[in-house]
Amino acid sequence: MLGILDIIIAVFLIYALFSSLVSGINELIVQMLAMRGRVLFEGIATMLGELPKETGPAIQRWYKNSMRRLGFVDKRKAHLTTLLYQQPLIDTLSPPGNSKPSYIPPAVFSSALVQMLTNNNASVDAVRQSLADRTTPLNKLLGPMFDEANDNLEKFKIKIENHYNAVMDRVGGWYKRRSQFMIFVIAFVLALGFNVDSVYIVQQMQKNPEQVEKLVEIAATYSNKKNENNDATITTSSDQKSDASEELLKNIRELKIEVNDFRNLGLPVGWHISQPITVEQTATAQKTEKQFSTLNFTLLPGQDNLLLVVIGWMITALAGTLGAPFWFDAISKLFAIRGTGKKPE
Repeated sequence: MLGILDIIIAVFLIYALFSSLVSGINELIVQMLAMRGRVLFEGIATMLGELPKETGPAIQRWYKNSMRRLGFVDKRKAHLTTLLYQQPLIDTLSPPGNSKPSYIPPAVFSSALVQMLTNNNASVDAVRQSLADRTTPLNKLLGPMFDEANDNLEKFKIKIENHYNAVMDRVGGWYKRRSQFMIFVIAFVLALGFNVDSVYIVQQMQKNPEQVEKLVEIAATYSNKKNENNDATITTSSDQKSDASEELLKNIRELKIEVNDFRNLGLPVGWHISQPITVEQTATAQKTEKQFSTLNFTLLPGQDNLLLVVIGWMITALAGTLGAPFWFDAISKLFAIRGTGKKPE
């Protein structure tokens, strides 16, 4: 029983470090592409009626929808949203560079929208005049709100804010689903690129109890360290903020640590690299370069069933989507069952 638990703990440790690596790469991509700001821009453009459903051939629709999901919105279609983002109330929320703000308070949004509608003349008459044409998507949305407000500009703004909050709830769901999909893609690419086959790892663990024992000891250390770091984060880091560049550098440093931690475990992962043996000695540097360019990457000894290998990669990728905190929490609970390691609180 304890032997099975030890193997499970060892595998969970691998999943925890692999998930940390996946999350680090995902966060790096999110920071570099400013995905949160892009998704917010898309949500506001959709709210203002500037991003209707794509039409045309299926392949073209798929491509445009995929680009939109990645946050690359055609600004030519989002003219009003672009003008809205140029309002000082929103423009001053943007980080340095061409990045868009990742969050806009409801009150700021409603005020900026009224300013845009009235060309910076936020009066009841100006709003009524801008909403006179009820054929446009934006006026179809805002016109009834203005009518219900009975010429009260503050009530009109409150109605805009309520609708904005409802849209932001949907945008949060979009971002979460897209993040999960991106994390899975990253996890599968890493599992394939580094040949992290869960089925093969379990098979090798059963044959190598010394490796299992070493991983269990490392798991106990990591479990205690992660819990201490989480407590310190709650007490000391909750009120600290950093700009985008500092956060990006921090993510890069953490990613380097996670890569080194995963690499130093000595796991049965990776590819078997072989080089064809030639009898004749290379006479020139060109031949030598050509010889070194013909490296063969093959599966590790024992990975004979390609279907099982693919299944192993899929299992690893799915495990990587759950996140490191999930696996470290599971490790702590397994230690409690095992009766050693970190004691349950």
